[in-house]
Amino acid sequence: MPGGGNAGTLALVGRELCLYLQVDASKVPPKQRTGFVALATRRAAPFADPDFDVLWLQDQAAVWYWSQERARMLAGTGSNIRYRAEALFVGTLPLGDAEQLLVYPPDPAADPGIVGMEARLWRHGRLLATRWWAQAPDNLEWQVFARSAGLDASHPRPEPTFELLREHPLSATRRRQLDGQIATRMPLIAGVIAGLCLLLLTWQAAGVLRAQWEGHRVEGRIAQLSARLETIISAREKADQAKVRIDALLGLRTPASQTRLLGEIKRVTPGAWEMLSWSQSSPEVLEVTLKTANPDTAAIVAAWEASPLLQEVSLATGDRPGELTVQAKLTPLQALAP
Repeated sequence: MPGGGNAGTLALVGRELCLYLQVDASKVPPKQRTGFVALATRRAAPFADPDFDVLWLQDQAAVWYWSQERARMLAGTGSNIRYRAEALFVGTLPLGDAEQLLVYPPDPAADPGIVGMEARLWRHGRLLATRWWAQAPDNLEWQVFARSAGLDASHPRPEPTFELLREHPLSATRRRQLDGQIATRMPLIAGVIAGLCLLLLTWQAAGVLRAQWEGHRVEGRIAQLSARLETIISAREKADQAKVRIDALLGLRTPASQTRLLGEIKRVTPGAWEMLSWSQSSPEVLEVTLKTANPDTAAIVAAWEASPLLQEVSLATGDRPGELTVQAKLTPLQALAP
């Protein structure tokens, strides 16, 4: 996290210190969206002092959030320090679908041989999911990440690309790129518009004859296709009914056995702890209450999210000191690697 304690310093909170949250603000008035995102961040954060940075993608908010206390501890003491998410100054904004595996520049104060990697999945110009690794993920880790975002796990992992810090955050960079592209291509755009106008006039002149010929052709085909269409509709209805029955049966299968889950929790949970309670309110949701003397909530959340059996981890402190309640969604059985 670059930065210092001088007035006016911009401190970038490293991607490894941040959690990610996607917030749908499509039904919130523009003037109230900042408060709406802040409320959603406080509800999702596993710590009591969340701060966040936002990348607005139309009416969707891509939010990176972190613990203020931890950020101040790493930035040092000082006044007038502005904190921004490092992720907003790395990479590019695709206009459509894309998979990115970004290699971050190493921290000047750290070992120069150690770098981090962030995966980003974009769909329709929106950041669907992102995850941080301290080193390049293997194929299994990439498949688990893709499944957690609802994508086909057979999609290949993209090649890592090294990224330098940008002078402006992603939103500003994207606007400048689009403005520059439009300005340089104005003569070409004008020529294309003129050509389209000429083509439209030509097409209208021939449109009447083409419409008459197509009308006779369609009438002949309607009679032939009517019988086939009825057969197809009947087959489709039977297939839909069979799919509903299959999905209902698959829904009865638990994502993983209790024995396997218990062993996985014992394996991934860091530190010394004692399990106080274990419950599954539904087959796909696990809730565990732990007791530990010095809880590192961020480490516990990161460790659980790294497990192929667990997704969407959230954490809340209990009423008594040292008690933590950790909740996670279990990876569907059909999504687990054999």
